[in-house]
Amino acid sequence: MSTVVEILGNISSADWLSASLACILLHIIYNVWFGPLAHIPGPFLAKVSSLWIVFQCRYTRRSETLLKQHQKYGNFVRVAPNHISISDPSALEAIYGHKSGFNKGPFYEDKSIEPVLFNTRDVQIHHRKRKYLSPAFSAKNLNEYEPYMAMQIRKLMECFHRRIENSGTVQLDFNEYWDYAFGKPFGFLDKERDHLNLIAIIDARGEVLNALGHLPQILRPIMKYFFLDPFWPNGLRATSNLAAIGTQAYYGRKDQKNSRHDLLSFLFKAKDPESGGPLSEKEIIAESISFIVGGSDTTSSTMTNVVDIVSRSPEVQRQLQSELDQAFPGVMESDWVADFQTANRLPVLNAVLRETMRFKPTSATGLERVTPAGGKIIAGMFIPEGTLVSVPTLNVHHNPAVFVRPDEYDISRWLGSDSSALLDSFYPFSLGPRACIGRNFAWMEMLKTLATVFKLFIVERTRTLGTEVREGFFVKNSECNVVVKPRFGRKDRT
Repeated sequence: MSTVVEILGNISSADWLSASLACILLHIIYNVWFGPLAHIPGPFLAKVSSLWIVFQCRYTRRSETLLKQHQKYGNFVRVAPNHISISDPSALEAIYGHKSGFNKGPFYEDKSIEPVLFNTRDVQIHHRKRKYLSPAFSAKNLNEYEPYMAMQIRKLMECFHRRIENSGTVQLDFNEYWDYAFGKPFGFLDKERDHLNLIAIIDARGEVLNALGHLPQILRPIMKYFFLDPFWPNGLRATSNLAAIGTQAYYGRKDQKNSRHDLLSFLFKAKDPESGGPLSEKEIIAESISFIVGGSDTTSSTMTNVVDIVSRSPEVQRQLQSELDQAFPGVMESDWVADFQTANRLPVLNAVLRETMRFKPTSATGLERVTPAGGKIIAGMFIPEGTLVSVPTLNVHHNPAVFVRPDEYDISRWLGSDSSALLDSFYPFSLGPRACIGRNFAWMEMLKTLATVFKLFIVERTRTLGTEVREGFFVKNSECNVVVKPRFGRKDRT
């Protein structure tokens, strides 16, 4: 041992530097020209370091950049030394489908928090969680949720009417008016402002975690001290703040478990499939926080996208309102809310929502998976085991082979007799065993809310320039300022 120490001690700093540079050079040469993924095209930096994909996430442009990279290189693009992005729609079922054998990758690994249904990589833990959560989104429970959902929508409409009464119109930012997290609202509509700064907290958290997930595990804990770029410490601070808000909301409801029927009340009553006992507080809080982001925040972002797009298109808005007037004749009451059973049957309303989710998916990124042992053939190409793969939703939804003129917003594509074929390449909620568990809840919430808003109001966008967006794990508008005008005179409640 002493001989080894002596030898190492005799190596000069220049020798250490030369050796380090040689190792780096060999690493680059191997990854670019001789590694198992050397034949996959992509940006040079992406072939040698994960920093390329980290930078795209850091500057909130991952999906947009990947769309351009696929247009340049084709269906297979190397986005990191061991990560391939695949835009061929046939890869969706192969990677995300049932019994595909692909598990979630290290992007989702976070040893500092309680694993939840969304991010756990352990198949057994996911199965256990899905077993007790799935009943919450059964048809029976969705019917029981609807009245409480209607109460929140009605409160939103009342807020609009109250602000309209004095001037006849109101200008507002729709980003600030979606408030459906937990069963007990956070009170944004009561105060008509985000008094918890929750929107900014969720956005900062999503952006930093999206970038953090592509860094090596060894670097993740120290990024909160990387003060040269406030993006990292500020975003990780937002993660802690969201946890605190979620915990406070939990304790605010703990003594009122039976006050209403919602997801949190369901978690209070849920039984652990293994022990038969109640869920721990830690697990309930973690799942609740996850649903703030994975449920409430995503549906609100999608509805904001609908308002943004439809408010810029008078013809689409007229077509939508004509259908709503036929489906809900004689409605003038300010406290009216569309029922889901009727809204779900409306072709134009459904086409507007589907085309918005195709044209501008909230979850636009590729969901990372690990190629199983033995490797797999995906879209005609063999992928070695252990390789990270993902299929970006934005690319699939903008595939010209499936969607004619994909860069045009066109609801008519969903109204033709052959439109059902498009559903084979339409995956806004992902698919397979890790698909969004709350997709039916989200669909109900969005259809009810949008039907009510556009039945009662005319909405006009105040911004003539394109909409600015930022991408964390989800793509979100920076603002959605609109003028809201009532379509009917206000009728007093009876």
